[in-house]
Amino acid sequence: MKSPYDDYPGFYTEDNRQKRVLSPINKEQLENRHAAMFAEWNLAGKSVLDLGSCLGATGQWVLFHGAADYVGVEAQRAYVERSRKLLAHHGSRATIVESEIEAFLDDNQRQFDIVVLLGVIYAFLNYHEVLTRVAAICNENLIIEGVYPYPSVGDPLAPIIEVTSEQSMVIADQERHVQGIGVRLAPAALEIILSTLGFEPAGKHPMPKRIKSVLDNFCGDPRETYFVRYLTSFRKSASVSRLLTDELMAPDEKTRQKNWTDFEKHLPHVAPKTKIVADKQWAFDKHVADKFAEEARQNIPDYERVIDLCVNFAEHFIAKSDPIIDVGCALGETLRRLHLKGFENLAGVDNSSHMLDRVFNTPDRRVTYHLSDTFPQTDVQYGLVTANWTLHFIDRRADYLADIHDAIKPGGFLIMTDKVMLSNQVDALYKTFKRGQGLSEEYIAYKEEALKEILTSYPLDWYLVILRKIGFQSVEIINANLAFTTFLARK
Repeated sequence: MKSPYDDYPGFYTEDNRQKRVLSPINKEQLENRHAAMFAEWNLAGKSVLDLGSCLGATGQWVLFHGAADYVGVEAQRAYVERSRKLLAHHGSRATIVESEIEAFLDDNQRQFDIVVLLGVIYAFLNYHEVLTRVAAICNENLIIEGVYPYPSVGDPLAPIIEVTSEQSMVIADQERHVQGIGVRLAPAALEIILSTLGFEPAGKHPMPKRIKSVLDNFCGDPRETYFVRYLTSFRKSASVSRLLTDELMAPDEKTRQKNWTDFEKHLPHVAPKTKIVADKQWAFDKHVADKFAEEARQNIPDYERVIDLCVNFAEHFIAKSDPIIDVGCALGETLRRLHLKGFENLAGVDNSSHMLDRVFNTPDRRVTYHLSDTFPQTDVQYGLVTANWTLHFIDRRADYLADIHDAIKPGGFLIMTDKVMLSNQVDALYKTFKRGQGLSEEYIAYKEEALKEILTSYPLDWYLVILRKIGFQSVEIINANLAFTTFLARK
């Protein structure tokens, strides 16, 4: 039997995808795939819309087998120009539209008997919206080629949907593809979605005949660890499945309902499998104050380094008589080291009386301490304010920083360390740091739970913006380790 591509080999010889490893385009691949999708009886006299048409090989197949007309929609100009040339022998029966699929759907007013989406549905994060719009213009058959979700997310034969940042798509005229965010819908998931749009499977989903000449990823096991493609074929149905919102807002005699007691007793997640690791929030109480130095070193990367950094900075740039205040002074360790270096006008503020009961001071009590939730309102203009590992415990952080700024003399400095918002990767490294300090998994989990709603991390950018916004003339990062970031700001 004559093939649609016997006299027109350009549909595969001029396709850059002929050089890819998985399922490269060749004559056998085109024939096997299209034979699985179409038959002469369902093409004769039909109108066909091909969304993501590449070189128009599908157009050649359907027009050869008697389709009335074919419209291909392609966004990449190199494919558009080549497909128009390759399909020119069909005259007005073949139309290629240069357009993104969503833009075409915005403008299209026409209905089609058959609509195909081959290798494009995974490019849409709004896949449901696209399928809804496609279903609305499809009169008979909808054929979709997709990629199974990877086995790592579960059984690819189950109705699962995988969102990935590593979906690929071919670039026209290049031996490469782009990668980006995409969605892999399992065929079973497609069946459920399309049932809500009035489509049902047209029998068993087609499987192309095995390609012998190349590595074929259509007929592979979907549990393989590479891109395994599938074909699905749906037909217009008289029934439309109802959404959960339909069942809730407009229940009918077919709406399924269950009593809570009958429903919940069969759910495995009703009985919690994990115990509560912290029954109260973290507080700087007597217990914490008694072991604060050890607690700080085990949980704060560069704890000693940052204190030394503050003292070294003061020695270089702050006069010994200039007022210095340490916000969140805890047991006064930073002030103790400043005193040893000869600084004379020192103060501290903390909101924990248990800390201040044990705080460092000189024999003649020359260091002034304030028990307060707010920055002390005095007439003092400070040459240096240190605020290490403190402001991330304060809700009205911007207001507190504004009060600090107002209390610094012109040309004075703020050194501040906070735990900024961290990624999952950095969080994992931070937990590794804690383990290296001898903390147990139980204690790490306990403290993470106990600090919820007590320690609130803001993004790094927030600090850089707010410090400039409230009036600091320069802002620099002078130390950073596992999200604990030390800023130097000058007024």
